[in-house]
Amino acid sequence: MTIDYDIFIDTKGLNCPQPLLLAKQGIKQLDNDQVLYLEATDPHTDLDIEVWCARFNHKIIRTSDNKGIFQFWIRK
Repeated sequence: MTIDYDIFIDTKGLNCPQPLLLAKQGIKQLDNDQVLYLEATDPHTDLDIEVWCARFNHKIIRTSDNKGIFQFWIRK
């Protein structure tokens, strides 16, 4: 399944809190209903993203683990 996105952020190799900080910067560049796609290798990123999205009313469209690369599609 392919999901269209407006901004891609590659945080592979970065540890907490960098993936979340870069996601925050990326989402600021988006208009409402646009999608940010983030890839990360830090296994703690999923919890950080989940809590952040719930707090700021962003919607996680899909998550995936592709051989240790965690993928997140987030709608602003």
